[in-house]
Amino acid sequence: MTGLIVTQATVATAADSLTSLGDVTGIGDIAIGGGKIFVATDDRIVVADTEGTLTGAITGLSEVRDLVTTPDGTRLYAAVRGSHEVTEINTADLAITRRIDLTAYPCPDRLALSGNWLWVSHGCPAASSAGALGLDLSTAVPQPVPIPTDSLVEPPQIVAAANTLVVADFWDLQVYDLQDGALTLRGAIDSYDYALWDGWGEVALAPDGLTAYTPGSANDLNSWDLTTLTKARSYGKEEGVLGYGNITVSPDGTQMAAFRDTNNVNDEPLVLFDVDTGAKAQLFDQSLIWAHGLAFSGSDLFAVVEKTIDSSFHLWRLHGARLPSCKIVVTGPEQARRLRITTFTGQLTEHDGSAPGVQPLTVAFRQWDGTTTVLPNVTTNADGTFTFTHRPPIADTLRYDVYRDNTPGNRSCKATATVNVSY
Repeated sequence: MTGLIVTQATVATAADSLTSLGDVTGIGDIAIGGGKIFVATDDRIVVADTEGTLTGAITGLSEVRDLVTTPDGTRLYAAVRGSHEVTEINTADLAITRRIDLTAYPCPDRLALSGNWLWVSHGCPAASSAGALGLDLSTAVPQPVPIPTDSLVEPPQIVAAANTLVVADFWDLQVYDLQDGALTLRGAIDSYDYALWDGWGEVALAPDGLTAYTPGSANDLNSWDLTTLTKARSYGKEEGVLGYGNITVSPDGTQMAAFRDTNNVNDEPLVLFDVDTGAKAQLFDQSLIWAHGLAFSGSDLFAVVEKTIDSSFHLWRLHGARLPSCKIVVTGPEQARRLRITTFTGQLTEHDGSAPGVQPLTVAFRQWDGTTTVLPNVTTNADGTFTFTHRPPIADTLRYDVYRDNTPGNRSCKATATVNVSY
């Protein structure tokens, strides 16, 4: 049987987009605000709209490393390592409105925003003076307020949400209570106590600041209760997974997205988890990429990725990524005859199992050389069943992809049938 059932795993379709970021190097963070997408690079901040279309750039910057926007989306803050400063930008006209000098604390690296306070980690390569500090943005000229840390070689991770600030170096994940910029150490979690021999990696916080998410010690993701300072649960542990990174949490805290590395190049690199159940809500496919950043925008998910085949950088928009997926089954013969009509059948259902009514489908067949041809006029019956026929050309193997694009309340779905062709 060559049919494939696609339930909660979906792939990039026509509803998604992969947009080249042009001739850029040194990709950093991604941030969203004011109806715009911002991508940090070595010498500029690339700007796109929420459809993923590039609209401009903020230039004259050197080694932009991290970005964060205010909750109302009116201001963007950028950690500019090359000039040892934090830059404040008006998201409406993209004008630089303030430059905050950090020469005394060089190489700003990570940013976190909480109320009027901007928290900054810093540290230059091959130096031993890394650390973290706070900036009161309500003052005309914010003055750095250092956060006490041990002597650090690398900039720590720094994240904030609600009344919680987390500063994570290699050994310790330190948790602070925040009150009008004043810090009170709540406690710390030692990475070695949980066999995190590579230290703390990427850290993401739930919007309420009560839970942190990090890569785990067993090729999984961990959540941490920041009230009790203990491990709460694991996500995504399965055979073939080598590790996770680039974690982000949805604004309502119900979903978590992360890139994963596996031992199979055909595995989907991006996973969306249900935070409460730990189940994989979606899988997203894109061939041969390396991730550099993730951010939610409404029901969409945006990622900055690098194509490993040519080291080019792209903005990947996953349209409706947070929506539940429809489901498709497609079945075809194991073997077809060249130049003879071959029949395929299938079934489309909505995410809740209901019949979709009459719906248009896209059916494309791919030959061994990657050539793709779309078959015309394929629609479902009211109950979601469908049939299409095709006369295979002279080829050894054909792959038929059947998918439906996003509809209100549903993410696209796709199924594939592979057929061997004989004389």
